[in-house]
Amino acid sequence: MLENEEDSLRETVQILSDRFGSQFYALTEESVAETLELNQLQLLPSYSETKDQSTVSTTPLGTSPGGMFIRVYNNNAKLLYESSTVDASFEQTDELRVDTIDGPNGEAFSARTPIFSYLNNRQIGYVQVVNTLESYHRLSNSILMAILVTGLIALMFSAIIGYMIARRFLLPIRKVTDAMKKIENDPDYVDRIDAGNGQDELTDLANAYNSMLSRMQKNIEHQKQFVEDVSHELRTPVAVVEGHLKLLNRWGKDDPTVLEESLDASLQEIGRMKSLVQEMLDLSRAEQVEIHYKNEKTPVRQIINATYNNIQLVHPDFTFILDDDLREEIYVNIYRNHLEQILIILLDNAVKYSTDRKEVHLSVSMSDKKVQIVIQDYGEGMSEEDTEKIFNRFYRIDKARSRYKGGNGLGLSIAKELLEGYKGKIWAESVLDHGSIFRIILPILETESEKDSTEKESQVEE
Repeated sequence: MLENEEDSLRETVQILSDRFGSQFYALTEESVAETLELNQLQLLPSYSETKDQSTVSTTPLGTSPGGMFIRVYNNNAKLLYESSTVDASFEQTDELRVDTIDGPNGEAFSARTPIFSYLNNRQIGYVQVVNTLESYHRLSNSILMAILVTGLIALMFSAIIGYMIARRFLLPIRKVTDAMKKIENDPDYVDRIDAGNGQDELTDLANAYNSMLSRMQKNIEHQKQFVEDVSHELRTPVAVVEGHLKLLNRWGKDDPTVLEESLDASLQEIGRMKSLVQEMLDLSRAEQVEIHYKNEKTPVRQIINATYNNIQLVHPDFTFILDDDLREEIYVNIYRNHLEQILIILLDNAVKYSTDRKEVHLSVSMSDKKVQIVIQDYGEGMSEEDTEKIFNRFYRIDKARSRYKGGNGLGLSIAKELLEGYKGKIWAESVLDHGSIFRIILPILETESEKDSTEKESQVEE
């Protein structure tokens, strides 16, 4: 656009130079005024290169709508005429020159050229045209204003859209904050955050928070249950010990029989309390296997064979039969001591409640990437109601019988907690007076052949 303005300015200067070139003598105020008057002060003829006066076009003279100002000088650079007062310097020149100057609205153009009479080819003066670029600056300001207004509108629109998007994406964080405040005021708060089905980090945050909250509440509930169970189960042995101590205090000092009976009973109850506390600690640890033992890998066949051999040594009067249907070693995600503990709990129960037929079957097999361990006895069995409750804490079918056999009702609870922590299952099938079957299911990590293949690939990569 500036190039067009400059070209227009050059054309205007050339037209003026041609028109004033019709004078024979050096320009004077009178000759300039006469030339302007002949052209009606506002219209100036412009001649073609052939100077044929029959071909005439008119060009605005004076202040044009675009902000052009005209000055005419004599050969001594004396100002003879100006269409309007404008702050622009003038220097004599021997050719057409266009300079950039500071105008009233900013950048402006100043064009100056000598005037030669085409009658005698002598220099008779100078003409200067200043274009303040009024139209250009007006248009530039309009464009700038339009850009500013559009920018402000776009900024406001972007701010609104950004706020709405931020509000939507930060909603899970707000929900987490609100949930934390509710938990602070109410520790038993159980509601969860609706994380939705998004695939972004904030949805992951909400899901992680829900998972953390569930684990915390589960631990709190287990802690409460632990305290309640211990308090309940210790009440009886403590009362028994207290009763015998009072009996000793009253009569046992002088009666050896009472003294011996009370001491034996108290020691028996203390031993039971010690066993109970140990089992409760085992149960508490079983609830945390996901945290401490999540990367464990144990060979099933090896553990079963070792446990089978050990139980035979402990109970030589029993017949133990092992059915191993595994074609190769398999590995499961469980701490080896926990698998041994589960097997010992089930085998020990089978021995305890097999009074007539002293025979226990232990079998292991695999199918569908799962290993199944089965322990079967031919003892007293259970009713259907007892079978459903047998894994509850401190549940005993016959409390007097269980107490006599030394049970606290926690062994099967420990086994179930351990297996569930490793994504396994356990259940019982029983017929009263005909024995029981306990089945264990654990997901398989890999077989021996798969393990060897993985190790070979690792060696090749190294």
